[in-house]
Amino acid sequence: MRWTRYAARVAAGVGAGVLVSALTPATSAAAADMNRGLYVGVDVGVSAATTLESTRTNFGIPTNCDQWLEPVVIEGLRLPLPADQCQPRELPSSANEFELGSGVLAGINFGYSGVGPFRVEIEYFRHRRGGDKVNLVVPGDPKQREFSVREEEIGEFRSDNIFANLYYDFAAVGGMPLTPFVGVGVGTSRIEIDYSATSIRRGEAALLALDPPRHPDAANKVSHASTNASDRLWGFQLVVGAEYALQTGRLVTGKLRYGQAMDDFLDGGNAWRSLRGHESTVAPGGAPVHYSVSFPGPSFWAISIGFKVEW
Repeated sequence: MRWTRYAARVAAGVGAGVLVSALTPATSAAAADMNRGLYVGVDVGVSAATTLESTRTNFGIPTNCDQWLEPVVIEGLRLPLPADQCQPRELPSSANEFELGSGVLAGINFGYSGVGPFRVEIEYFRHRRGGDKVNLVVPGDPKQREFSVREEEIGEFRSDNIFANLYYDFAAVGGMPLTPFVGVGVGTSRIEIDYSATSIRRGEAALLALDPPRHPDAANKVSHASTNASDRLWGFQLVVGAEYALQTGRLVTGKLRYGQAMDDFLDGGNAWRSLRGHESTVAPGGAPVHYSVSFPGPSFWAISIGFKVEW
């Protein structure tokens, strides 16, 4: 997500420059005659598509350690391997890229604009984006050769956000009832993703041909994961926009915003729905086998229009 990090630095620099210039006496004096007071508003818009770099980390056991499989001897190798050699451990992590689709953003805000050209605001907004299904390929992972199908899917990406925002309102443009503004906000976001994964092992002949050979009873067995992964992250947003005053005294607003989480997403301790066709454990009644899903702090771009009432 290099482009989003670069965009964040550019947006931060531009926003900081605009805010600094906004603090000059001339601009402040020009904005001092604006109507001030409490207000409430709503926003509806679209959040843009972005790339999500997700990593799944398994805390499990190799196929030949699976104590659910019947004992067998292959070329002098007794399978499954002894239980004392097969406790769950961290296996190679698998990184993948998902192309999240664009989605709807909607929110409500409540604020006060009574401190010169500045105003403060509490905002809640939610946005949803479509997900993506991709093949999973882990270079260097010896387990990769076991699978005929190995894929992951994010069904939907949801974010509920509460931010405290500080805005600066510039003077109206010429004689028009149009007021530009810039703002910055900090807050918390609850991120949820519908995550699933499916792995299907190859046939018996293909598993026996591997080095070392895999247990033949694992042939064509399915491992399936499905969970609603969630985490709460701190983040910031930068906003630029303008307000247009209607003759009724109401205001129509337009906003362009960039948001970035400052924490990494992590949801762990998830059991497989089916692990090689059985429970997500090393053996019947044995230690659990689980996985975690993580990705760097997500970012987003969004554009919206709104309606605001002052009193």
